[in-house]
Amino acid sequence: MRRKYIIAICIMLLGTHAVLAQTVHRSFRIHYIINIAEIDSAFKDNTESIAELKAYLKRIQNDTTIQVKNIRFRGTASPDGGYEFNQWLCVNRLRTFKELVRSYIDIPDSIIIANVSDIPWDGFRDKVAESDIEHRDEVLKIIDEGQRIVPWFNNRHIDARLLKLKSMYKGKVWETLKSPILEDLRFGAAVFETYYKLPPPPRSLFPLVPETPPFPSLQVELPEYELWMPRLYLKTNTIGLALLSANFAVEADVARHWSVTLPVYYCAIDWFKSTIKFRNFTVQPEVRYWFRHSDNDGFFVGAHLEMAYYNFAFDGAYRYQDYRGRTPALGGGLSVGYRKPISKNKRWRMEFTLGAGIYPLDYSTFHNTPDVRDGMWISRHKKTYVGLDQTAVTFAYSFDMKKYRKVTQKKGGRK
Repeated sequence: MRRKYIIAICIMLLGTHAVLAQTVHRSFRIHYIINIAEIDSAFKDNTESIAELKAYLKRIQNDTTIQVKNIRFRGTASPDGGYEFNQWLCVNRLRTFKELVRSYIDIPDSIIIANVSDIPWDGFRDKVAESDIEHRDEVLKIIDEGQRIVPWFNNRHIDARLLKLKSMYKGKVWETLKSPILEDLRFGAAVFETYYKLPPPPRSLFPLVPETPPFPSLQVELPEYELWMPRLYLKTNTIGLALLSANFAVEADVARHWSVTLPVYYCAIDWFKSTIKFRNFTVQPEVRYWFRHSDNDGFFVGAHLEMAYYNFAFDGAYRYQDYRGRTPALGGGLSVGYRKPISKNKRWRMEFTLGAGIYPLDYSTFHNTPDVRDGMWISRHKKTYVGLDQTAVTFAYSFDMKKYRKVTQKKGGRK
């Protein structure tokens, strides 16, 4: 009888051990803004997701009975867009999500058993199949054709299915896919597999066995990708507008850290009375060097040239005009500035610029009268101006110029 009790107790203990040693899976996911690989905590439900992830990792770190068996990371990009850029987004969304996790807890590479970066066409198909969008069956038929990468413009490539989907019914079907179907496919994710680490059982019931590594180590190396995505900026200077000078500028990124910009100013009106005017036609091309590595934002220094025709009067006794209207100020100088994104999608930017230069001047002075024709010529002057030639608070809207460069890490150096 005693033997039966002992056997029953052993079975109960073994059963308890099996329950406690069961693995538990917990997954987390955050979403990304289209074409962006950095995490925006305010986007969709990312604030709550990040808070849950942080609390979970803190619990793992503080609870010595929980053992992390393995972690599977994943980064994705929705199917829309060029193939090369989508691949870059997948890899870098995986990277930024992994960096977020590692900012809360130290993770050895030995427990990372998957680094998956993919464009989830299967998930796209599932979401379309579950939806009630118009022409759903036609969309599914195109998705089921399978991947076929074809040449696109600018030496890039695209999935042929995407071209078909975007052209269906003049783009109306594609508009129904954008939200929320495609939005939900841009994410970084991690699945944690954990188990409870039990104290050693009594010797009388459980004989000790030699310790062996219970879980294989699998480390998947990701290639290193770098992106240079030059942008085109359309800009206007609000200080110029305040001076009633219409102005417009175009800036283009030409390399990492380097851009060129061409602002044009024009004013042909008086300031509320004919004896006050700041008429000008100014062109000021500039080359800029940006200190930030990843994007041409942040602080910069620039070197510029300038050509300016001018006709100034400040309600005083004299009016000043470049000699015979054919001797513009010609010179150049240096500038410093700072630019930052001001919208969530980083399309809108604000820029502050201050510059100084040197300009030989050849101008005439006239009597400043309400009727310019009565303002008689007084004298001609030649002198050199040294001082401020740029003061700008600029708003810019940027466009991606869609030119990418991929760099992979190879043994022995970069390729």
